[in-house]
Amino acid sequence: MKAIKTILTLVVTILPTCLNGQVITPEELNSWPFYGQGTKLVESHNMFFMKEAKESNGVMIVSPESYGADVVVKYDIMTLTPASVLVAILSASNPGKDASLSIPENYDGSMKLWIEDVESYFYAFRNGPHNYTPFIRKYPAPKGQDPALVSYEKNIMHPGVFYSIEIGRKKDVIWLKLDGEKILETTDKKAYGGGHFAFRIRGTAGEYAACLIRNVEVVRE
Repeated sequence: MKAIKTILTLVVTILPTCLNGQVITPEELNSWPFYGQGTKLVESHNMFFMKEAKESNGVMIVSPESYGADVVVKYDIMTLTPASVLVAILSASNPGKDASLSIPENYDGSMKLWIEDVESYFYAFRNGPHNYTPFIRKYPAPKGQDPALVSYEKNIMHPGVFYSIEIGRKKDVIWLKLDGEKILETTDKKAYGGGHFAFRIRGTAGEYAACLIRNVEVVRE
């Protein structure tokens, strides 16, 4: 009887987390709107592949769904070229209280849109090719303020290795975990509301970026 009680307790404890989680398959990622010059496809080993063309300004996919202010996105990602910069964008929306996101039809994948016209939290977690360490920025930056919210002291990620990433926020608390370790965390007292999520990659020095993504899960806190 004691063993049965223990098992039931575990089920009750774990079940709410399972119910809150939404698994995003590679096929679903492949159906997300794609921006920039490059290639995307479902790789045969149950992974999503994304690659930019050499003349690209960056490529990205954006969730068709808008998520609330309490959300965690978990996934594994592998950099396929040394020049690749890996970015995630959280709570992306039109300015103001509008949680939807309008992207021009001719958008080319460049950064200007995200810096000037979209409210978002910008996570650059593999950033060595741009000569930066991992950081979280808030765009657009309040007038006269640095967009940087928090940064890490060193680069960690290497090409050809899968890393587990957790991009999260709960109200005004924003964080990044790498392989289960929370390397960045900050508080934004004037936090944005909910919005869309995006995966973005960009090469440097004339070289293209490419990555593999697997095991994507969205958890609504």
